[in-house]
Amino acid sequence: MAEQIKATKVRVESSKLVKPSYEGDPPSTDVCIPLSVFDKINYKVHGAVIYAFRPPTPPNTDIEKGLVTALSEHREWAGRLHEDARGEPVILLNDAGARFIEASSDDVLDRAVIHEPKFIVAWGLATRGLPVDPLPLHDRGAFFIPRNPPRVEFEHRGVEFTARKASLMAHLWRVVSVARGVDERITSGVRISVNGRARLRPPVPDEYLGNLVLWAFPRVKVGELVNRPLQFAAALIHQETARMDDGYFRSLIDFASLEDVKDEALEGAAEANYRVMSPNLEVHNLARFPFWDLDFGSGKPFMFMPCYVPVEGIMFLVPSPSGDGSMDVYVSLLKHNVASFKQLCHLVRPNL
Repeated sequence: MAEQIKATKVRVESSKLVKPSYEGDPPSTDVCIPLSVFDKINYKVHGAVIYAFRPPTPPNTDIEKGLVTALSEHREWAGRLHEDARGEPVILLNDAGARFIEASSDDVLDRAVIHEPKFIVAWGLATRGLPVDPLPLHDRGAFFIPRNPPRVEFEHRGVEFTARKASLMAHLWRVVSVARGVDERITSGVRISVNGRARLRPPVPDEYLGNLVLWAFPRVKVGELVNRPLQFAAALIHQETARMDDGYFRSLIDFASLEDVKDEALEGAAEANYRVMSPNLEVHNLARFPFWDLDFGSGKPFMFMPCYVPVEGIMFLVPSPSGDGSMDVYVSLLKHNVASFKQLCHLVRPNL
């Protein structure tokens, strides 16, 4: 398990809005991109990550210039959330800019506690003077056209609205449940993000710039979870994630297109307001994201980690920089459960 880096004092030296720059005539700034159903049902939060690079790194002015170029291809990140004439959420491509902050600290990053997305990679390419490749795919509507007639084959009210990795998740689910001291009669669930890009037929390219995640939510009594073999929990996870196939994703697209559903004014069930998830967990599998490909000119990062999230019970699975297929796992727990969790992780190893 990866350890969190200790808190440090950081001074903000400057803060500015960086806007895209174009060769020739700039594009219109009143274009709106409608959000897809997958954008609407997912969290409305800003995600933060931390990278660390070995020196010598390029000057901040070069990194800022790279951001200017990258934003010209990824205009959504310089735009603003807005509503169209019907009150539907959209991204307004007004080139208002992205916040660029320079900060410093006197502390030294202690590597002793550190184990050895496409917008991000484009920024590194632009900083190095290289063309942005591959280019992002912006058209959300092209991939999620409802079938004619729509076929709603699964229940979506109350769900999306209001193998080796399965073993790893099963192990963590069990260990966290024991560390929390959850009553064995209580039902626990693990909410797992499922990337639909490779599950839709035809697959959606990784260059698609937008949300395409639904959630699997296997549940079981804690007593069964901790007392039955690990393979039992792993099978539950595999079963729930496997059913999130092309048919399930298409069913949701059709469901959201129905006029009576639109009249219900349903809201996404994915809420970011929880602070304590116990007895449940939420797992974000980031294995397919190219975090380690970010290069501003001094080489790839030697460390990547999610930023602190003040939510008990959230986990991030991140590919290890070693390149051997191993994973770093970041787990957020209440302080009085941490010691027990660490001890259990060392004493009980999953049979992967």
